[in-house]
Amino acid sequence: MQHIKDTEKFCLIKEVAHTEVILTDSLSKVIEKFDIVGCFSAFNVLKSRGYAISSLFKTCLILPFAQVASIYAMLKHGISQGLAAKKDAYYAAKNNEFMDWRRLLYMVASRFRQLVGKEINDDQKRVTALIFDDTLLEKTGKGIERVSLTFDHVSKRYVLGYKLLMCAFWDGISLIPLDFTLHRERGSKQEEIINHYHRANKALTQTKGQLKHIHNQLDKHKRSQSLAIAKAESGFVITNHKLQKNAQSKCQILEAEILVLENQMVLDTKAMEDAKQKLKRMYSHGTLFGLKQSERKAQYRKVISAKSCGYTRRKESDRSKGSQLIAMLKRAVKHHFIPQYVLTDSWFFSESLIAGVKSVRNGAIELISMVKINNQVFELDSDKKLIGVQALLKTCLSKKPRVCKQFHASYHKVHCLYKGIPVNLFFIKMGRSSNWHLLATTDLNLNFVNLMKIYQIRWGIEVFFHETKGYLNLGKCQSSNFDAQIADITITLMQYILLSYCKRIYYQTSFGELFRSLSAERLRYNMLTKLLDIFWELVKECSFSAGFDMIIIQRDIMQNPQMVTRIEKLMANTSFNNAA
Repeated sequence: MQHIKDTEKFCLIKEVAHTEVILTDSLSKVIEKFDIVGCFSAFNVLKSRGYAISSLFKTCLILPFAQVASIYAMLKHGISQGLAAKKDAYYAAKNNEFMDWRRLLYMVASRFRQLVGKEINDDQKRVTALIFDDTLLEKTGKGIERVSLTFDHVSKRYVLGYKLLMCAFWDGISLIPLDFTLHRERGSKQEEIINHYHRANKALTQTKGQLKHIHNQLDKHKRSQSLAIAKAESGFVITNHKLQKNAQSKCQILEAEILVLENQMVLDTKAMEDAKQKLKRMYSHGTLFGLKQSERKAQYRKVISAKSCGYTRRKESDRSKGSQLIAMLKRAVKHHFIPQYVLTDSWFFSESLIAGVKSVRNGAIELISMVKINNQVFELDSDKKLIGVQALLKTCLSKKPRVCKQFHASYHKVHCLYKGIPVNLFFIKMGRSSNWHLLATTDLNLNFVNLMKIYQIRWGIEVFFHETKGYLNLGKCQSSNFDAQIADITITLMQYILLSYCKRIYYQTSFGELFRSLSAERLRYNMLTKLLDIFWELVKECSFSAGFDMIIIQRDIMQNPQMVTRIEKLMANTSFNNAA
């Protein structure tokens, strides 16, 4: 989607983290305000090599600001002077599977909300949203625990690494990471074999359950019939031949059903055995997670308790991203991060997503999602007719589209049902482009302009991925231990939250009282921000004039690291910036 001024800028972290005056004066104050030591103190019972967890991880938090990429580099270059702990203490702490990193991240995010809570409460018109998106974390060793070959949708190739599913909260000004899961991908063929095994197992279980139920019914009828015959023979009651005949007929029907189910169970058992054999061959000889059996066996492993947080994280890595998205949404609401909207990309749109979002807080949270124009089927509200999304688009194209001058867009609005859930569909064409995009929302009162404004917020998470990877080394951890991977990502997200607060206090002037003195660095930041806004406006106008699709252009720019770096250099070397 198009650029939005309230979204985090490319240079947020670079401007804050590389400003020595701000760092020396504000970063230490921000750490004190967040009570980082107090947050970590809750886990001091898990001491590492005799050192408190709070003292070890406070050091890890400031590594990027000291231009140090890792603990090893800190010790190698002598920056650790005055620190008693050695590298083994840090590594052991990060490898501890009982460390609840999810709880710690929520503690820091909640503290951020407390510090800026007054600002949020003062402006109730701001849109709040939970944004979900995934990104690839590339790794270099097949021996890393639970690593797999993962398809990169940008480069269209398979890369060794993890898929990071991120949940971030937009409070109207800042994007705050709340939760995440790491996933490994089995591969489409392997996924189909596993799904086939689960389907066969489910069918066999259902047949066994039905057979058991009918057997119980038959036994009950036979006992009742035997009791009635015994009473009739003893002379206590007069034999009712009609009832006795009906009971015999019912028993015969149940016996016939049992015969059919027994034959079905033979077929289900055979199908189950075939699926089981295919699954065994896949695990023993085939490729799973993009790795051979010998490569999977060579991966790092350790025995952990089923009650540990690390065990839960490992289980999550094999679950679907759709189910984990709903689980993260419920956890966010439980921690009182309650959004008005949930924003997702087209990869996540499904019946389970809509149903899961509407199941939270009695349907008070609305969904806005991009939808692929492929094989989705919707039910028209007018005539209750099922129609594919491509056929629906052709029907819309036969009518004159509505035009929105604000976004240089043409669009068609369709009200329909998706799996019984009311949704509004917006088919959108930007400028003179011939490409149509589809947005779906469960908010039936939302007009096109507000829909576009709200969905543009989702691009903030793309900026977030770029900044954290470029400046805070997100996903650069090469430890073989899965717990260390979780720890490294959590620390990076905590660093981002600290910098977001620092940026909000020292750079943001759209609310509260103005900062008293504008330094040269502040002037430089303002000028660079204005230049970036002008840049996006030029891109939008040029795209409209040339007939290109603005959505595709911005997506390609955001997903191209070389292009982003060149834009940053261009902005940094401009004469306006040098004058500032």
